[in-house]
Amino acid sequence: MPVNKAAIIANGSFHVGGPVQGCLEQADFIICADGGAEHVLKLGIIPHVLLGDFDSISHRTREILRERGVEFVPFSPVKDKTDTELAVEYAVEAGAREIFLLGATGSRLDHTLANLYLLCRANLLGVKLSLVDRVNQVWLVEERITLQGSRGQYLSLLPLSPRVTGVTTRGLKYPLTGATLVWGSSWGISNEFLGGEAEVTLTGGQLLVIQIWEPPAQTK
Repeated sequence: MPVNKAAIIANGSFHVGGPVQGCLEQADFIICADGGAEHVLKLGIIPHVLLGDFDSISHRTREILRERGVEFVPFSPVKDKTDTELAVEYAVEAGAREIFLLGATGSRLDHTLANLYLLCRANLLGVKLSLVDRVNQVWLVEERITLQGSRGQYLSLLPLSPRVTGVTTRGLKYPLTGATLVWGSSWGISNEFLGGEAEVTLTGGQLLVIQIWEPPAQTK
């Protein structure tokens, strides 16, 4: 089947709601990275592919998915990549032009950071990837991004490279014009949409753009 938008469900925290539901509805191809299958099965969703070393998925779930004709792509538990990275590569090889990475945050900070770095991997592969949970959606931007939101909604800008230059915003409460954002500064946190659309452009570096859909209590 032709693939345009793929959703990858990893084995981190997973809550349906906010942008997660929208991503699942948009996706025409669903890949579960190992234990991510436990999340979607509870929702009655059958993925197209189950991928990984299968060390965090129950025998019962494996049997249900086999009976439903899900494709299994096994890997050795001794490997140099996480199941989630392997799932991103699989989605790209399947032809996906956009990937939603779900269930990719949680209590394991090392896995959360590794999954954020997969934004860089996707950029190198020429694919648009966003990391999505119940509250946040994160993109890696190297030139320009235009986003839809609502008045008062938070949008944060954090440099992934040591310096991000020429940062200019449109449609945000605290405008930037040709700004330079650097590691160690919280300057780009908690900007706000003025209306339904915002744009961020830059001339150099790599910028994490984080749209907050349901702002939790803030720590300032």
